Amino acid sequence: MTKVVKKKGKVEAFNPNKIKGSLQKATIDAGYTVEEKKDIINDVLSNINKRIDAEKEIKSETIKMCLLTELDKCEPYIAKSWRRFDSKYKSR
Repeated sequence: MTKVVKKKGKVEAFNPNKIKGSLQKATIDAGYTVEEKKDIINDVLSNINKRIDAEKEIKSETIKMCLLTELDKCEPYIAKSWRRFDSKYKSR
């Protein structure tokens, strides 16, 4: 199982549900329903899982960058929503 190295050095098992939940929240914040963007959420999550499954250990920042790159390609409004949330709540 892939381990995720958090920003402050803590290591934990990769949990795809965290990414899925974040994607769903960003989708809603961007003005869509989860059902409207279900296919995009699943595609992005699948691509991220493929990338992560190839690693034994990965930084959380790398996961975020991969996720935003995927969103920028297929749904820039959701990527913008994610960045807005990240700058507002996570940069404390």
